[in-house]
Amino acid sequence: MRTHLNWFERGVVFSKNYFSWIFRQNQQTQKKLQKHFPEEYNELLSFSDLRVDRFDILLFAYTAAFLSFSVTVLCCLSLVALYYMYYRGIEEIYFVGMALAFFVVPFVVLNLIAQYPKTHARYQQIRSLGDIPEVLCYLVMSLKIVPNLENSVRFTASKSSTTLAGDLRKLIWDMEIRLHHGITDAMTDFAIRWGRVSEYFKRSLHLLCSSLQEKDEASRVITLDRALDVSLEGTKETMTAFANRLHQPTMVLYSLGIMIPLSLVAMLPAAGLVGVQISLLHIFVLYDVLLPIGIFFYIRKILRLRPAVFQPCQIPSDHPDVQHTGSHHQLGLSVLFGCLIASPALPFLIDPLLFPLDGLPGLNYLLSVVNLIQPFFPVTLFPLWGITATVSLYCLWVYRPYKKIRDEIKQMEKEFSDALYILGKRLSEEKSPEECFAYAADTMQGSRIAEMFRQVSYTLVAMHTTIHDALYGSEYGALQYIYSDRIKAILYLFVEGTKKSQQAVSASLVRIADHLQQLQGVEKKIVDMLAELTSTVRSTVTMFAPLIAGITLAITFLISRILATIHLNGSPETLTGLPVSLQGLSQTFMVENIHPDSFVFIIGIYIVELVVLLTRFVTGLNEGDDNATFFYTLGRTLPLSLGVFSVTVSIGLMFFSCLIP
Repeated sequence: MRTHLNWFERGVVFSKNYFSWIFRQNQQTQKKLQKHFPEEYNELLSFSDLRVDRFDILLFAYTAAFLSFSVTVLCCLSLVALYYMYYRGIEEIYFVGMALAFFVVPFVVLNLIAQYPKTHARYQQIRSLGDIPEVLCYLVMSLKIVPNLENSVRFTASKSSTTLAGDLRKLIWDMEIRLHHGITDAMTDFAIRWGRVSEYFKRSLHLLCSSLQEKDEASRVITLDRALDVSLEGTKETMTAFANRLHQPTMVLYSLGIMIPLSLVAMLPAAGLVGVQISLLHIFVLYDVLLPIGIFFYIRKILRLRPAVFQPCQIPSDHPDVQHTGSHHQLGLSVLFGCLIASPALPFLIDPLLFPLDGLPGLNYLLSVVNLIQPFFPVTLFPLWGITATVSLYCLWVYRPYKKIRDEIKQMEKEFSDALYILGKRLSEEKSPEECFAYAADTMQGSRIAEMFRQVSYTLVAMHTTIHDALYGSEYGALQYIYSDRIKAILYLFVEGTKKSQQAVSASLVRIADHLQQLQGVEKKIVDMLAELTSTVRSTVTMFAPLIAGITLAITFLISRILATIHLNGSPETLTGLPVSLQGLSQTFMVENIHPDSFVFIIGIYIVELVVLLTRFVTGLNEGDDNATFFYTLGRTLPLSLGVFSVTVSIGLMFFSCLIP
């Protein structure tokens, strides 16, 4: 059970303490609750494990709407004050946008908060669907060694860290306080409850219960194997259905998030043809605020529908390889290095009237160098590279150790099934445990799992300790820094089985090895289903998106220089003789004082945001909620993407500059 409050529950407590005057418990409020939150909403609340009721949700929703309205009013008033301070006026379109924000923002916030418990419950259900194979595997393995359903449930609840295992812990608690008349009644209720979400999980649980009624060992094992097969097949079908539904959302994301926005960059100088005056603020809000927010919520919606198959292992902060990561020292050095890279653009970004830089030593030389390369390398690329360097250095510095440990654990889990098979066969020959571990280590020579097995054998021989202490001891246990629930749980079954019968546990280890092979086959099948889709998105974020952005920006530079030449060299009479549409075209950027270099910075920021969002999309599909893999992948992908963007812009400028006399 959770001992802390999540953000929603803390928001409810805050609303009760300070905004309870918004609603009172009366008949009118009850009618509103019945209208917006029917009785089946209580079942969703119990499933989501949120310790709130329907009145709390409504109070929090209206409190959030009131606060968002207040913040929106303050922001709009501040924006109006800034505009009148610097521009001495404000366009009518901004007043229309502010008026819409007064109504839209509170309405959206109200609905998001009110629907959160329902969304959270569905998310918990979908996440738990991916936990089914691991939980069923633990139940089956435990029942094959000791045919006791209650012990099997307790073992699974204690050894698995999945969301579904937490539900099993709640089931055990309900048994302790006598809500159920025994384990059979509890499992039947559990199966009926989950049958509304997953029919194949319900069938697997019924098969587990029926296996205890089998008269002979062979029939019991066949029934348990069938229960596991049903769960594995159901998981594959669930992920196949999810992968099939991904093609259309991915195409929408690719079109509306990448191709269309980046293609419109080259058309922005032509906005004057239709009489539209575009300012730098318009472009910034569209590309760096609205589009990323829309892409973020769209990606979030897709990922929340993904079954969380095979959760990544959690690496604690006291691990020897990660104890010195994530410190403020590393963040400070990353920011300092990024500032040094961005520093060449500083003289061009500071207003000389506010801060004259003429007297600084070496500034003239720096300005001359930057002016020399600026026609081919826009100065606004320097701050973009500063941002990229800061993010990439910190991500690689902090999360590389986590990624390395995760990869080692994944490799060990792949090797573990073969090692278990060898260990079980050696035990069937009546060899001692230390000899069995040594033989398995020699057979698996060169693998990571062999090092762990050899350490167990050495500890058993040199220290004459028990198998449990050799594996789980706090001082010299071989599993002390192996953060794999799967390996720890299966070896725990091995330790418990050797206390009863070495011959029986040897046969169980061979069957467990087969189960692990089945689990790994499901994992590989899921990765293969998503490989084509994720590889396309990965190549897009690394190569195609920055390439398209660089080319369109180079075309924008060409158009803007031609228009600047017409505007500066042409006399008023010449401009008057041009068609009206071309006059508007030549005046568009010049009137609004939009320098073409500003496009590089704004579109570059959009590329950085796009890399972050699409990297989260790819890693979310492949790895689930694995933050270490996401940040490590981001640290490697971001410099490559911005490098392609910078090279494309520079080459495009060099090429198009030859076309301008």
